[in-house]
Amino acid sequence: MKKLNGGSWISSAALFVLILLVAGCSTATSLKNLPAVQPAEMLPENVVLEGINPEAFKIRAKGKILSITKDDVTVQIAYWRRADLDRKYNRGNAYSPFYETEALHQGDKTDVFYVKITNNAATPVVYRTRGTRQVPCEIVDQGDNRYGSLDYDALKERLTYMSRAAGIYVTNGLKKAREILIETQIPDTEKGIPPGASIEGFLPFYQMKHNAETLVVIIPLELKPPEGTATRYKRLVYEFPFIHHKGIRLAQPAPHRY
Repeated sequence: MKKLNGGSWISSAALFVLILLVAGCSTATSLKNLPAVQPAEMLPENVVLEGINPEAFKIRAKGKILSITKDDVTVQIAYWRRADLDRKYNRGNAYSPFYETEALHQGDKTDVFYVKITNNAATPVVYRTRGTRQVPCEIVDQGDNRYGSLDYDALKERLTYMSRAAGIYVTNGLKKAREILIETQIPDTEKGIPPGASIEGFLPFYQMKHNAETLVVIIPLELKPPEGTATRYKRLVYEFPFIHHKGIRLAQPAPHRY
């Protein structure tokens, strides 16, 4: 068998080290660009994984979409990375409605989903915001920690506090919030979403703990009874299973303004 000379052996070793370095960089880059929250690998029968479909929503989806249909009312949901939100909204003369800085504590940050509700039922379906008689949307992790959703008023208070001052950046950020939050797409909460119609927009939550592993995003709706009947509203609860990856969370880029 032909032996390698000293120079050949060194060249081979250097090439091997270079391959390892490139592989390591590729892994770090992939983690940086992955979402920290992803659909669970094992899904219940009633939960459909639609994958990545940029055309599914008015604002192009960035992540995999989960879908559940109950009583002809369909809810679709996708997670948005902080970096993608910053790139789209934290720019120019406006703060992102979900504005944050790297120095903030975990409890002051947000996790943001995009949600679409499509009503194919015969009666309107009601989506109620935080502060009403219905339990709001929330996230529950494996430790039974609960993370509530934030409505426009909560975002307004948060954005004003985080920026430490009112001004054109805050004003424009709140204006954008009214355009893109799911709650602001409902003309009349009590009248609900009429048959054949849909609403969609962003739904922010308080950010989950880093040790969260399995998550359930809970979105409750109410289906109105037919007019002229004594039937009660029917409660529809949509539970979407997700997984949180701490390693990916820690690899995410810092908040950035464009």
